[in-house]
Amino acid sequence: MRTGGAHPGPHGAALITLLVFSLLFLAGSAFLSHRIFGEQPAAGRATDPGGGRKSLFLAVSRNPGFAFGFRNFLADMQWLEAVQVAGSMRMSEEDYDRLVLLVTSVNNFDPRFVVPYLLGGLVLGDSTRHVPEALKVLDRGARAFPLDWRFPFYIGYTRYFSLGDPEGGGRAIEWAARIPDRPSYFPFLASRMFSEGRKPETALAFLEETMKQETDPARREVLKRRLLEVVVERDIQILERAVDAYKLRFGGSPANLSDLVAAGLVRRIPKEPHGGRYLIDPGGGIRSDRVGQRLRVFRNR
Repeated sequence: MRTGGAHPGPHGAALITLLVFSLLFLAGSAFLSHRIFGEQPAAGRATDPGGGRKSLFLAVSRNPGFAFGFRNFLADMQWLEAVQVAGSMRMSEEDYDRLVLLVTSVNNFDPRFVVPYLLGGLVLGDSTRHVPEALKVLDRGARAFPLDWRFPFYIGYTRYFSLGDPEGGGRAIEWAARIPDRPSYFPFLASRMFSEGRKPETALAFLEETMKQETDPARREVLKRRLLEVVVERDIQILERAVDAYKLRFGGSPANLSDLVAAGLVRRIPKEPHGGRYLIDPGGGIRSDRVGQRLRVFRNR
């Protein structure tokens, strides 16, 4: 019988097959990695978190099998970028849009990564347009970590300060109060929020207690900024009431704030917490020279 060239045995054929599949796997991984890294800058240009063109990172995160075992690595990459975006003192609307994509991708890749839920929810809540996204992030965290009281607590924070909804905030704090090992003052805080909502004094008590519990520096910084805004609102309301009393007594607005002290209506002019000054307009309105817009949560509807 005539024989041809040597043929690979069963083991050789298996080795060749394995080699071919390995090469295909590496080629596919390289192509996908190239597409992902090339798409990363485009994530920052997304303007509609709810629709339109999405980041490829986000698309891959929704099908983690396509990450080829690099889920934690990709989550860490997205998280490092999210921290840079959230750390900006003056975030634009595009920055908030970008943060939505980044935080969502991180928690798709790694649902047990607790920090992005908390920081992402807090920072997004500072943007009026992104409050629904903030609540989605925090609610997702609450479902992933049902025994972590911080999630319903920050949902209450966001509902109170970003939506001006003390009732919804109180319900969330009540939810947090039912979780074991939560701070003991939660039931009191929930009842106070229900009965005294939309008052700066209530908000300051809330923030001061929250900052005592918060250990993460980034989240503490977010809370500190909000606390200073509430201090400004409290001071403005005190001075506004004094101006109204001055008008009743003297028939006109004071020429300057020192007139309120001279009339015995305030003991002293409050110190503006950002290092600025409180000013009085010709019509008697009060404003800070450092804060351009007052917190709407305390304004009459």
